[in-house]
Amino acid sequence: MTGEVSVQSPPQKIRRLIRLLLHKNGPLRNWRFFPTRLLLRKLRSASSEMRAYAAEGLGNVGDVHAVLPLIEALTDENTTVRRFAISALGHLRDARAIDGLITFLQDEEPDMRCAAVVALGELGLTEERGVNPPIQVIEALISSITDSERSVSSAAVVALGRIGNPQAISALNALAETTESEWIRRYISEALHQIEEQNA
Repeated sequence: MTGEVSVQSPPQKIRRLIRLLLHKNGPLRNWRFFPTRLLLRKLRSASSEMRAYAAEGLGNVGDVHAVLPLIEALTDENTTVRRFAISALGHLRDARAIDGLITFLQDEEPDMRCAAVVALGELGLTEERGVNPPIQVIEALISSITDSERSVSSAAVVALGRIGNPQAISALNALAETTESEWIRRYISEALHQIEEQNA
């Protein structure tokens, strides 16, 4: 009995290896396989610089297998790592990241809030016309247009314009009437024009 198992074991291993190689997410059909796994190892590095590099790289590679590890990286002790993880999740456009990104809209650092707004703006973009983005994204961006930091407010206005959801129109018009910033009014004008075009 033992002899039979040992004889059959190598072919079974070979078949499993072939299935792995030929799987749609395997290394032969998915060029992202090896760089993603390398960068995921670097994301666990003791060096914060290496973790930041890995987070940025994972966003550029674009493999959805990186989403959950990047969500975990949002709690990294290093600010730069967290910021790169936020940006990477924006590039990946996976709805699983929405809740984690929204929490950064309350961060005390304007750079972190701005990065979260930009990432949420990416998540709000849809490939197909007529497909609505997640409502949490729209609501979060609308709440951010009144941020005390002009860079955050501007980024939220720009994101809403790119997304083109008409739900933002009333909030943008209200901000246009109250803001003292000429720049923000210009961004609002452009955003409203984009929304009008996308819903014509």
